[in-house]
Amino acid sequence: MMDDMPKKSDSKERMIAAARRLFREHGYLGTALSDVVTESGAPRGSVYFHFPGGKEELASEVILLHAGDHIAHINRAAGATSTAGQLIEAVMGRERDALISSGYREGCAMAPIAIESTPASAQLSDANRRGFQDLITTLAARLTEKNVPVSRATQLATNVWSSVEGALILSRVLRSPEPFDMAIALLAATADTETDASTHDPRKETVS
Repeated sequence: MMDDMPKKSDSKERMIAAARRLFREHGYLGTALSDVVTESGAPRGSVYFHFPGGKEELASEVILLHAGDHIAHINRAAGATSTAGQLIEAVMGRERDALISSGYREGCAMAPIAIESTPASAQLSDANRRGFQDLITTLAARLTEKNVPVSRATQLATNVWSSVEGALILSRVLRSPEPFDMAIALLAATADTETDASTHDPRKETVS
């Protein structure tokens, strides 16, 4: 019978999710493996079973989860918005709203790993580099689909993620969404200006 079959343990996924939340609040160095075990409710002996590479391997998995979650949201938001400005508002607004809902306690999971392990850990430096590059590349591609010129899309996407990381710090310190709101307004307007300029570029018009 199906009920008699052994159930697959989800302890690995729970530990990754727990580490992600703890890194967002306490940082990479401020989070011990014992904290992850307690937060996840996983068996104590399961840490090195699932992560034989220790904390570095766990952090690499956190980067993959965090970046993957954001990439999925970018793609969903692209399908639910009409303009480049609206896409930026959706992407950055999600980061703002998550910070507010956490009581200004939880920032980015990837940033503390980068700050506290680079360049000491080549493994984590490489994982973070690929994670942030994937975020920039994905957002740039979706902006291009909304008529932002290719030559400007990567620059704009880089500015978005740079602003997100900065706003997470300032909003957390000030306990205010204003740094996010100001950055969103500026970058959304910039995106729409780029789109308008591309749409009305005389080089794209045919001579009758």
